[in-house]
Amino acid sequence: MIKREILLEIARHYGTPVYVYDLEQIRAKFRKLHDAFSSIDTDIHFAVKANHNPFIIKTIDEEGGKFDTVSLEEVKHLSELGIDEKNILYTPSCPSKDELKKALDTDIAIHIGALELLEWIGQTAPERPLGLRLNPGLDIGGNKKIATAHQGSKFGIPWTLKNRILKTVDKYRLRITGLHTHLGSDVSYDEVMRQSIDFLFEARSYFPRLEYLDIGGGFKIKYHPDDKETDLKALAGYIRGRTKKSGEAIKIKIEPGKFLVAEAGYFLMQVNFVKKIPGKTFACVNTGFNHFIRPMYYGAYHPVENLSQPGEPESVYDVVGNLCEEDTFAYDRKIARIRENDILVLKNAGAYGYVMASHYNLRPLPKEIVVDGHRIIET
Repeated sequence: MIKREILLEIARHYGTPVYVYDLEQIRAKFRKLHDAFSSIDTDIHFAVKANHNPFIIKTIDEEGGKFDTVSLEEVKHLSELGIDEKNILYTPSCPSKDELKKALDTDIAIHIGALELLEWIGQTAPERPLGLRLNPGLDIGGNKKIATAHQGSKFGIPWTLKNRILKTVDKYRLRITGLHTHLGSDVSYDEVMRQSIDFLFEARSYFPRLEYLDIGGGFKIKYHPDDKETDLKALAGYIRGRTKKSGEAIKIKIEPGKFLVAEAGYFLMQVNFVKKIPGKTFACVNTGFNHFIRPMYYGAYHPVENLSQPGEPESVYDVVGNLCEEDTFAYDRKIARIRENDILVLKNAGAYGYVMASHYNLRPLPKEIVVDGHRIIET
């Protein structure tokens, strides 16, 4: 955890709004995940869409991590950072055939999530090893924007089309080397996750040349104080039990994104002024959803603290942005008394923050700073 004094120094030196990432915290989360799965042959593929900062990518690579991508631009970004193509998964959503053709000409592992594309590959590159992204028709509940394996989702090939899948694979003698499911984001270890794992192990019997099963990512972290993190050891233990039951070991792939980086991120903002109306007090800050959209788009909870006045009595505020839109970071939040020019920190901001930022209202993007021990680096 980065100390308050360091965050304030970064805000003073680099200005706000600014993202700050703690590389030591990312290393600790990676090692925690690695240790939990140490008894299973597991590849950890970081979901690049969560945060593509070069220092974060290099840190995860140095820890022995691999990578999951959803676009050729992400693949190119990794290649420019020296990541071996053999350590890259590519699971696009609705790619053009031109993009897919370029991917087929590389050494990256590809997951196909549409029968139409599987048929096309059968006609154009039947010898290419492929993974299948399957939709088991499971609903994790909660926000539909982050659920990706329910019936009616655009993601994956519904297993209800099993006969057509097998017919297409047989028709072109396709080499299916992996099966993949991804339930969505903010997934705890519960009955739905167990059902998804069971589904993969059962579907495995239809594909004799499989090399791995990919259970996806989306592992839950503690955004809200009442949240519980995914029980990684219980999850790994269940997979180990299923492997023993099947009688044959197989590599497991996981695709954590925010689990590795969310808690390592801090988004610093400055208070332009405090506005009071009957029954409401607003802390008006110098940023908006153009820089951090999760609370507005997903209804996500993020802790907000006053770094400048940590010892002051608490008052209730709506923390609101400077866009000509509804852009509230926090409603009715108890925060240490806020004054003009105070620096606020929005926590758990390391995932789906900067990567989703825009120039809306023609405002510039925030800076990104990494902290690695005693080193502070502008990226």
